[in-house]
Amino acid sequence: PGVNVIIKNTTTGTSTDGTGFYSISVAPGQVLVFTYLGFTTTEMTVGASNRIDARLNSEFINVEDVVITAEFGTKRVSRAIGSSVQNVRASDIIESGRDNFITALQGRVAGMNVGSTSGAPGASTSVVLRSITSIAGNNQPLYVVDGIPMNNSTFNPIDQVGSSSLEYYSVRNLDYGSRGNDFNPEDIESMTVLKGAAAAALYGSDASNGAIIITTKKGAIGKGKLSYSNSFRFDDAYGYPEFQTKYANGNYGTTNYYYISRFGGQYPAGIPLYDNVSSILQPGFTSRHNISAEGGTERITLRASASLLDQQGVIKTSDYSRFNLSLSGKATITKWFTLESSMQYASTENNKVPIGTEGPLYRAMLWPVVDNMLNYLAEDGTHMSTPDYYLDGDLLNPLYGLYKNKFYDESDRFISSVSANLTPIRNAFLRMQIGWDVGMQTYVTSRHPYYDTYQDGYGYYNISKSDFSDPSLNLITGYSNEFFNDKFSFSAQFGYHQQENGVTRVATTGSRFAVIDFQSINNCDPMSISSTQRTSKRRIQAISAQMELGYNNMAFITLRARNDWSSTLPIANNRYFYPAIEGSFIVTELPFMKDVKPVNYRKLRGTLEQVGRDAGPLEIDPQLEPTALWGGGYRYGYTGPNKNLVPEMTTSKEIGFEGRFLSDRVNVDFTYFWTHCDNQIVKGFRMSYGTGFVLNNMNVGTFETWGWEAHIDGDILRMASGARL
Repeated sequence: PGVNVIIKNTTTGTSTDGTGFYSISVAPGQVLVFTYLGFTTTEMTVGASNRIDARLNSEFINVEDVVITAEFGTKRVSRAIGSSVQNVRASDIIESGRDNFITALQGRVAGMNVGSTSGAPGASTSVVLRSITSIAGNNQPLYVVDGIPMNNSTFNPIDQVGSSSLEYYSVRNLDYGSRGNDFNPEDIESMTVLKGAAAAALYGSDASNGAIIITTKKGAIGKGKLSYSNSFRFDDAYGYPEFQTKYANGNYGTTNYYYISRFGGQYPAGIPLYDNVSSILQPGFTSRHNISAEGGTERITLRASASLLDQQGVIKTSDYSRFNLSLSGKATITKWFTLESSMQYASTENNKVPIGTEGPLYRAMLWPVVDNMLNYLAEDGTHMSTPDYYLDGDLLNPLYGLYKNKFYDESDRFISSVSANLTPIRNAFLRMQIGWDVGMQTYVTSRHPYYDTYQDGYGYYNISKSDFSDPSLNLITGYSNEFFNDKFSFSAQFGYHQQENGVTRVATTGSRFAVIDFQSINNCDPMSISSTQRTSKRRIQAISAQMELGYNNMAFITLRARNDWSSTLPIANNRYFYPAIEGSFIVTELPFMKDVKPVNYRKLRGTLEQVGRDAGPLEIDPQLEPTALWGGGYRYGYTGPNKNLVPEMTTSKEIGFEGRFLSDRVNVDFTYFWTHCDNQIVKGFRMSYGTGFVLNNMNVGTFETWGWEAHIDGDILRMASGARL
């Protein structure tokens, strides 16, 4: 967005475009107010001229006075926070050119590790803040959009077919992406990263690994504005693996093109050698189009946006597309009652390629360099085998797999939230927030009969549908005030929270294609078709409390407590309580430190907190599974019950230092953390056969992690025009 231009003492205004141009109807004598974050506010009185040029000077924002989004949309001043918190500017995410906001965080947050399964379009991503806190559970942070937890799960097809079935070999190397890819980075207004267990005191046990808090754009006061932007990117593979092209492959002097662990003599002079890796590659291309409309008055602001992302990967047949719609706004009904609402819709389609040892790159690297891999199709439609092909060791041509197999998914998703804020009396508030994250995905896996060695050459087809529904409710009330000539500050909050997670997955599988090149479940032998359905639900209810005391805007101490009740734990152990305490001290507020010129701001902080974590759904009782025996029916699975399961418990300590030096040109943040993780829930733990089961889920693990993290940034150059380096 550009500079805001508003007629003083009115609600009439507009914004400049990217070049600084603006147009507004104004009478002589009126005053125009120019504002932009990070720059001083400028006022200009209108005269007889129809052209007014304004210049805004750079103004460094005091980090200690920045307001940070805290619990479910409430706000806290940065200087009062005792744990490590880092803000990420939305502009940095957009300028990174990444296709999703998660990968754009790489290298921008201290202690954050961002990983991706591959460079293919729509690949799943994972984030770990500092270190893991669970041996078998989820170690990713919680994503919160406008106060509503956002589902970032990744579909695992093995859960549908089981690790012991033949179907396992057809789906084990597939990556179906993570749902965080659905979100449009252009809709982000601000982002705050809460590290460690301190986030759990705010957002519950789901945030035991930290939290990434996202606030979406709600529109700006002023005349309606329509914006359009686009970007185009070309991709090319680089960093090819190095191959030796001197010695032929063989086995004790006999040519054997499949046996690759030994080398024979040198290739004869003049023999053609082929770059087979390049055969599976193509130029990648990505286009993005974004359009938004916003505007409003002091009473109501609205924003609507649409975005289209289209990506062609560098591996042949791989592509990804995403369409986003969003609508958000804020309304001030009365002086003491406001409403905020947001809705995001995402639709994605993704043609995938396998990864790992089933991936085309791995197989292209194994293909003999003396054989042209582009000749993959035989006259009868089957795939060309490797030279000197052995029946027990054929190396499947990856090009045949890319063009004849199908790995595809599509999704539709809605994230919506409505919050009501009431301030019926001075210094008190009541906030109610309702949200819903709901999604529908379809996954297709099809292997051609001539390529499918795992299903006896019959072909394999699987279509899975996965629907999730995650409603949430938060009620928060609070009070704050200052006493004794504003020397002391006090605030308190109490909340009730409810979060549900429901997933229903239906999978239908078949084989023995009637028509060789027709990919459909209806093309499978009816006797081979089978279906499975899995449903899981989880509910957490919680109450929370927080109290903050401050002295002279210099020293702060905050106490928190939360109690969760989880439906996934035994009734006797489904309640777990975890407290937290944090403190901060602003050293530069001491009288003898205020005149130390090189030091603008120094802060010491520390936290001590605990957080509990429940088990996953269906982990305390044995599950019924359909049996293949004559007559059908159900039987228990291999995993037995455990009515003594207790929640995992993590204790965390943290101390840190924040400082700004040389007229705010250099900013530093150092943190030391220590974490003790107890009562680890280990899945598939061996138990006595005398119980009637083979495996069990048990509390059997304890471990510790610790480390240092540092964040340093600054302005090397700061120009009078406001430009920085």
